[in-house]
Amino acid sequence: MITVSAKLPEPYIHADNRGLVLCNGYQSVLIAASQLRSCAETFGIIAEEGRATRTQAQHVVGGFKQGGEVVIYAGTHDQLLSVTVTEADFLSVREAISTR
Repeated sequence: MITVSAKLPEPYIHADNRGLVLCNGYQSVLIAASQLRSCAETFGIIAEEGRATRTQAQHVVGGFKQGGEVVIYAGTHDQLLSVTVTEADFLSVREAISTR
């Protein structure tokens, strides 16, 4: 057995070949690689129209532009988390998941 000290991370978004993780510092949501196409389409609508929400069964992903930033939310119907990023960072995440 092992026990190590740990602390909460700062909020972040991470994308790789296994999926997209959104973390607000307290909770995290994993959007699996198999769902990245749908997520990328939703992010495209946010980029073009300023807001979008997509649901699949109990899962939700969406967001909206607000004053030069983008609020992204994801999770389940009863437990969503949100993070706010700059528009430039949002576009970088969108590009990263669009190429998967």
